[in-house]
Parts: sequence; C-alpha cells; structure tokens
Amino acid sequence: MSRSDPQPQPDLGESAALPITLMVAPTTGRLRVLPPRRFRGGREWVEKGQPVARVEHGGSADDILAPMHGRMGGILGRDGQPVSVGQPVAWMEGGEERQA
Repeated sequence: MSRSDPQPQPDLGESAALPITLMVAPTTGRLRVLPPRRFRGGREWVEKGQPVARVEHGGSADDILAPMHGRMGGILGRDGQPVSVGQPVAWMEGGEERQA
C-alpha cells in the first residue's frame, strides 16, 4: 500500500458517550503519577499533549499525554502500581476554564 499520508497513530483515549475521556496505558509496566502543573478554582487543568502520568518498563518509560485541553478528573491507580497495556489509568473532561 503506497500512500503519502503518514501512518495513523493509535488513539489512546476511549469514548463511551459520556462527557469524559479515558486515557489508557500505552504499555505494560508500573504507573508513575506526575505532579500537576496548573490549578484554577481548585481543579487541575491540562493542555493537549501534556504528560499526566508515565508507565515505566524495563529501563525506559512512556508518557501518557492529555488528548485535549481540559480538566483532569483523576488518576485511576496509585504510584508504582502495575498496569497492563490498554488499562484505563486516568480520566478527564474537555472544556474551557471558568472564572472561580
């Protein structure tokens, strides 16, 4: 197959017809929770592409990136917990920040 389009990247978010997006582990390893970068109105806000967690495996690690701008809802595990590829590890809501 010869196409000039780049190969599609796997989408690591899942849609369940709910106003949230699940982020899943890209590989098997140990979950590492990254510190939040920005709070507003008592909530953590992230930018598209911002690392929100990491999966360490062997001597390397893969970041779990926010798929959109929005509010982090939570991390679905503890720091150091074993995770499997495709396992939901975080969730978020897309949307705009509102003044508190």
